[in-house]
Amino acid sequence: MRANCLAILLLSTFASFAGEPQNVPIEKLGQEFELVGKLHAPLGTVVSVVGVALEGSFKGYEGGPNLRVQQIQGKYYQQDIQIVLKPYFNDWGEKATVGGHALPKLKIGETYKLEGYETGGFVGIPSEAYKLGNLMIQTTGHYFRHHFVVIKAEPTKPISYAPWMFSGEKALLFGIAKSVAGDSALVGDDWAVVVKRGEKWEDDIEGKKIESYGFYNPDATWKDNPNFASKKFDLVDGWWRLVKLADQVGRKVSLRGRARSLNGVWWFHYRGTDLYVEGMEKLPGWTGENHWRPMQIEGRLEQARLPRLDQVSLKSDRDLRDYFIVREPSWKPLSALLAPERAFPPKAEQDSADQPATAPESRPDSNEKPKPRSEGRSQ
Repeated sequence: MRANCLAILLLSTFASFAGEPQNVPIEKLGQEFELVGKLHAPLGTVVSVVGVALEGSFKGYEGGPNLRVQQIQGKYYQQDIQIVLKPYFNDWGEKATVGGHALPKLKIGETYKLEGYETGGFVGIPSEAYKLGNLMIQTTGHYFRHHFVVIKAEPTKPISYAPWMFSGEKALLFGIAKSVAGDSALVGDDWAVVVKRGEKWEDDIEGKKIESYGFYNPDATWKDNPNFASKKFDLVDGWWRLVKLADQVGRKVSLRGRARSLNGVWWFHYRGTDLYVEGMEKLPGWTGENHWRPMQIEGRLEQARLPRLDQVSLKSDRDLRDYFIVREPSWKPLSALLAPERAFPPKAEQDSADQPATAPESRPDSNEKPKPRSEGRSQ
């Protein structure tokens, strides 16, 4: 083991640091220092991962097949890890004619088990060099781009998160609200989590999709129910709430998602759905830097006919349609969203018109790299 070996965790291109970034002499890499990537292993280490294939942003350097990672070396993760995929030799769906392993044709939305290694290098142009160059060019800021080199790949069953996958760790789980043996439970495929002991669900909660977040302790005290055989867990140091927005209308809500803006219009993106937040840009502490920032919005959820968000860049007198809106809101920033809190987008969804290009010097969060931008020649 190398003396004074420092693992530099490159969880993102632009990670947020508590203090100033530390200089790492490049000649010390592989001697005193190691670069540890998104997959929690030194770059160049062969690992096995499981995740869902999706299309990366066609803007910038994150395009093409990506993987939303759910398992690394047999350990389950809910950290938001998305990485670009590159074949080792044979292309996706290509027959291996000169050796190596044939890789399957990737299907977006399907789950795959991959073996390979993470590597990377710097791409883009530093903002000062961009200005000095005085040349209009499509580019991003200068950042370290990760990708996973795939040596072997095979389709596998989708991962459905369950309590036993996260022993000693907090996790976000989804299920149906069911009253069982006098307890309020979140019921999965063959497991249940008791979120309220000794009381049944209210009628307007029973049967709805809910989620819970916290620790999950196995509990053998729940007597067998002839109509419900499952593994039982207790929710510890956590919370539960409804998932679907339609089920929460008229209720106090706490929603985790991202703020978005375009042409001075602000809204909130929650798991694939755009909604309004009353007076969003006037909330205490609000700044223009909140665009694409992960945050928690609290307030009362209602529905109203409001100007269409997909017409923000098309016309000033936008048509009306039904939207959810959070009234009497408050907000607080989040360091990141969990992977299950991000909807799997259709191809190029993250490059839709509601996401303006980002300047090279701006710093998006861990999984949103700067988008290309054209700059005119200075006069």
